[in-house]
Amino acid sequence: MTGAAEPIAIDWAAWAMVAGINILAILSPGPDFAITLRNTLARGIRAGVLTAAGIATGLSVHVIYTLAGLSVLIAQSVVLFSIIKLMGAAYLIWIGIQALRARPHAEPSGDEPARPPAARGHTAFIAGFLTNVLNPKVALYFLALFTQVIDPDTSLPEKGLYGLTMMAETFLVFSTVAVLVGQPPMRRAYQRSAHWIERALGTVFIGLGVRLAFVRGVE
Repeated sequence: MTGAAEPIAIDWAAWAMVAGINILAILSPGPDFAITLRNTLARGIRAGVLTAAGIATGLSVHVIYTLAGLSVLIAQSVVLFSIIKLMGAAYLIWIGIQALRARPHAEPSGDEPARPPAARGHTAFIAGFLTNVLNPKVALYFLALFTQVIDPDTSLPEKGLYGLTMMAETFLVFSTVAVLVGQPPMRRAYQRSAHWIERALGTVFIGLGVRLAFVRGVE
């Protein structure tokens, strides 16, 4: 007689460690935070939340190929790592150049911030997705986390749980950033000097892109 399948054992101490480390990583300023901030200020809370969803979805790509063992290949292949790195750097620099070209907006009237320019929802989602998935530093981060913090004998479902937890944390944190930054007082302050803020963020994006271009893989 065949017995019922044994329940999957979860090491909750390891799970808590992964969740804690990931929160600290999310809170570190970087391209994901910058794109969420820019899209929220320029387009509103909905765009910021969609950007957060795109970032979390991009994170799922890193989770999948890390579980498949491809993160080791990316880290150890100079050519593959360089291609992803240069694509990510070029994308960030392109965003920065677009932001530097910002022009002054008409002064908003009344207490409400000016209505953001019309844009399709998928634009913000794709921006968040590409910013995350084209960042090879995330691949190195997952490689380090999954090889040093998580036991090699950890089951695939348990590793999948860790990945889903990291995606959920990422979405929740950046969605919260969008909700806070997208409040009317913040938007009104942004509208008064939008082109200067855009240009400042453009400089940040270009700096992040240049920095990413010089990132080295695992020695």
